[in-house]
Amino acid sequence: MTKNRTLWMVAVSTCLVAVIANRAVSQEGAQQPSPEEMAKGMEAWCKAMTPGEQHAWLRESVGDWDAEVRVYWMPGAPPSITKGSSVVKSVLDGRFIEEHFKGEMMMPEMETGAMKAMPFEGRGTVGYDNNRNVYIGSWMDSFGTALYYYKGTRPPMSDVLTMYGEMDEPMMGIYGRTVKYRTTYEGKNKRVFEMYDLAAGDNYKAMEIIYTRK
Repeated sequence: MTKNRTLWMVAVSTCLVAVIANRAVSQEGAQQPSPEEMAKGMEAWCKAMTPGEQHAWLRESVGDWDAEVRVYWMPGAPPSITKGSSVVKSVLDGRFIEEHFKGEMMMPEMETGAMKAMPFEGRGTVGYDNNRNVYIGSWMDSFGTALYYYKGTRPPMSDVLTMYGEMDEPMMGIYGRTVKYRTTYEGKNKRVFEMYDLAAGDNYKAMEIIYTRK
């Protein structure tokens, strides 16, 4: 048994004992859990903490990528295009993937309003929650102080992951607008990320990032 595995089992056992003890205290006259109940609880916890097929699928993104970023400022308008790079790593013994993105984004200058490429950096995490049977993720970047969360699903044997979350638009005074994120894996060496602003229409694609493996 590896050191990491041992530490996980200690943590699991500690949490399980705490849960059982809390239940015994909160329920007057509750009986002590049987060995069968203890074994069943441990089995459920181990199942929840063990990476599976969904995590293996996510880990196919691990590696170094070139990125082309396309931002559609309004429906029907041609996009602004910038370049970037992305490094995706597997973390916490394969339970999550973590992306570190660096590049440029077109933004209006404060003084003139003219569009200008500005340095951009972002970090994201994606995983699969065995308890709730849902993909989960978070994102933060150098263009804001918010931490965004999203969750979604992937049909069996599909290479398309669709997730939903909320995003704020401080320039317009809009907060909590619903956004759809769709990532399509086109083989091992290409993936396409699309962001749809559902507040502006079901088919309004606000951003697209085309990743090509280096």
